[in-house]
Amino acid sequence: MNKILINIACMVVLFSCKTETKTDEVAQKPVDNAIVFTTEQVKNLKVEIGGMEEKIMDINIEANGLVDVPPDQMFSVNYPLSGVVSNINHNLLPGKFFKKGELLAQITSMELLQIQEDFLNESTKSELLIQDFERQKALILDDATSKRKLQETENALKLNRIKIKGLTEKLKVLGINPNTLSSSNISAKHALYASQSGYVKGVNITNGKSFLSNETLLELISMEHMHVELKVFGDDMQLVKVGQEVDFKSTEGKEVLGKVYLIDKTVDAEQKSLNLHVHIENEAFEQSLRPGQYISGKINVKNSKVMALPESAILANSDGSFIFRMNEGKNQVKFEKIEVKTGRIAHGFIEILEPNDISGKIVTRGVNFVENGASEE
Repeated sequence: MNKILINIACMVVLFSCKTETKTDEVAQKPVDNAIVFTTEQVKNLKVEIGGMEEKIMDINIEANGLVDVPPDQMFSVNYPLSGVVSNINHNLLPGKFFKKGELLAQITSMELLQIQEDFLNESTKSELLIQDFERQKALILDDATSKRKLQETENALKLNRIKIKGLTEKLKVLGINPNTLSSSNISAKHALYASQSGYVKGVNITNGKSFLSNETLLELISMEHMHVELKVFGDDMQLVKVGQEVDFKSTEGKEVLGKVYLIDKTVDAEQKSLNLHVHIENEAFEQSLRPGQYISGKINVKNSKVMALPESAILANSDGSFIFRMNEGKNQVKFEKIEVKTGRIAHGFIEILEPNDISGKIVTRGVNFVENGASEE
């Protein structure tokens, strides 16, 4: 009789063990995109529950770009005529600063010489034409000449004045003062001076090199009005506004402030980015930069209301980002796995972009325990 009781007890124990094993397996099996636990198992899970919250975030958008200068601070030195470089200033080296009016180089141009000759010839001819015109007017009063002859002289004088006017403007463009030009100072040589103060950016000439009209000989750049061109992408384009502060870091690690001064009205079709024109308020930091230099900054997007969850609520893997929503039943608890699209992160919270209508109880801590269907040892 005792043996029978022992056998029955053993069978009950074995049956109980099999039942528990089966229950554990069911608890860890995903059902309808959910992980199901018994009420007792949930008590052992090291998780915290919360919900979506509306947060006002002082969000920082990280953006990269380049240091730049306005177009009016870059100067190309050229000459409207072709010629030969006769002499270069020995200090004409990239990075060298030249003040406005300083000599850069000297050139020789036969075309320049020809224009000066034409101007002086037409000026001399003008004196003769004026004398002839006055004489013809006097003669016609005495009927000593015809009106046709007077008209021909008048037309020749008009054409002469047109040529002189044209040559006068050419000489001004070429840097020659027509009022002081005479046969004693006519020359094929001409000096090139810095039209604005700036640093030498490029030198494309050597002594004795010939050049064509309007060919770029030198490049100067001013650093008085440097700025930063930053690029933002995607959803960040909707958040940036003129006047927002931008944080930069100096080489010493100190924070330097800038402000969004201008936002481009069009999106770069190739890079799918929006360009921001940023002014730096620290002049010393600005002068330490170089045009074309890579730079990064953080744009402060203040008072942005977003729907967010704690960062610990996100389960991120190669398949994407997910959260778990808890649904309680009579004897079991389902954790629904929902894929989400996240945005910016600030102060321990992460923005939930999609879906934006998540309600209910959300696992805010311990998502890995839910995913693995196990409690912390």
